[in-house]
Amino acid sequence: MTIQELVTHQKEAFRSGETRPAKSREKTLRKLKSLIKKKEKELCKAIETDFGKPYFESYITEIYTVLHEIDIHLKNFSSWMKPDSVGSPIVTFPSKGTIYNQPLGTVLIIGAWNYPVHLTLMPLIGAISAGNTAILKPSELAPETSATLKKLFDENFDPTVLAVVEGAVDETTELLQQPFDHIFFTGSTRVGKIVMKAAAEQLIPVTLEMGGKSPAIVHKDANLEVAAKRIWWGKTMNAGQICVAPDFVLIHESQKDEFIRQTKKVLPAFFGDGYQPGENYTQIVNDDHFTRLKNLLDNSTIIVGGITEKETRFIEPTLIDASWNDEIMQEEIFGPLLPLITYQNDDDVVEELAYRPSPLALYLFSDDSAFQNRILEGVPFGGGCINDTINHLGNHHLPFGGVGNSGMGAYHGKTSFETFSRKQSVLKKPTWPDPDLRYPPYNETKLNWFKKLFS
Repeated sequence: MTIQELVTHQKEAFRSGETRPAKSREKTLRKLKSLIKKKEKELCKAIETDFGKPYFESYITEIYTVLHEIDIHLKNFSSWMKPDSVGSPIVTFPSKGTIYNQPLGTVLIIGAWNYPVHLTLMPLIGAISAGNTAILKPSELAPETSATLKKLFDENFDPTVLAVVEGAVDETTELLQQPFDHIFFTGSTRVGKIVMKAAAEQLIPVTLEMGGKSPAIVHKDANLEVAAKRIWWGKTMNAGQICVAPDFVLIHESQKDEFIRQTKKVLPAFFGDGYQPGENYTQIVNDDHFTRLKNLLDNSTIIVGGITEKETRFIEPTLIDASWNDEIMQEEIFGPLLPLITYQNDDDVVEELAYRPSPLALYLFSDDSAFQNRILEGVPFGGGCINDTINHLGNHHLPFGGVGNSGMGAYHGKTSFETFSRKQSVLKKPTWPDPDLRYPPYNETKLNWFKKLFS
């Protein structure tokens, strides 16, 4: 089928009501879970082929997270489906108000290369549990994983309900011209703007999950031993190729030297046997990204690290002495380079961050509740942690999404179901009583009665 034919058939399947029943949703979710468990080694091998991600890391972040999300939806989606009864004001008496959770229709999910299974299938789970048909577009920058997902879906799902479309710019452009009922995109802010512009032409609602320069703020009261471990854990995962990785450290000047000392302890402890891409560390995804990161590194002042190897696309986790005007601070890094910037007082932190593009994540290391509240109220960001990094993604009760340049909308857990549903409000009223007060002709007497009854 052509892309246009595929979308047409999916919309017809949705109109037939095929995906609406709870049993149908449950069957599809259970089938997806079974396939992922059965093919997890094949999927992890594909990810390793694409950019050398270790099996342990792939299983935890790409397989387990998806299986856990499916279990959450299987346990709860039938209750999420139920209509919600709401109160009715006296002006509509007697009546009953109900909000129905209706599926959107046929949705497009555009995944990202850095977590090619997780970021493609996680939103799909919400689309299925909400009763939609869906087309997936995996990233062409992870070609082996994309092909594996394509094969998995082609062999096990009816394409009029769930389908994978492979390709690059041309295929994505054609997809964006189709009359979808929702588009869910994960990727860069630059491409997100293209997606939103195309969607706006057809008034298609979008969820955009992007990135930004997510700060890790280390305050003067921070526990440096813990802060250094948790910041470098978040930065070295996937070699820093995560949209919520700590992009830079904003540290109180009194803590700088100790953070450097702790860094020199933490990294050897994490990688005592050396950096081994594919076993305990991840490669940079391709030559273009490697060259971009190498250029940033070459124009920076290195404190710790800095070793690179072009043949294996290896870049060592590197701590960099930086200032706000440095080249490395002008764009999201998306790699294992960690700029370190100092501040002197609390005002400096809020003033600098509040006027910059809002990041997808923010991490604050401090037990000072007044400073915590000041950051939470004064600096816009999508989500984050206090005294940790990354782990907010592991709580399905917390909606995950951005703000401003880092995105719009959210998902995970119940929020995913809500993202792929629409609220349909219905007022049900009996045919009796039917007072004349509501009907023309209107006069002073009716107005006075209305004021007495409802004012």
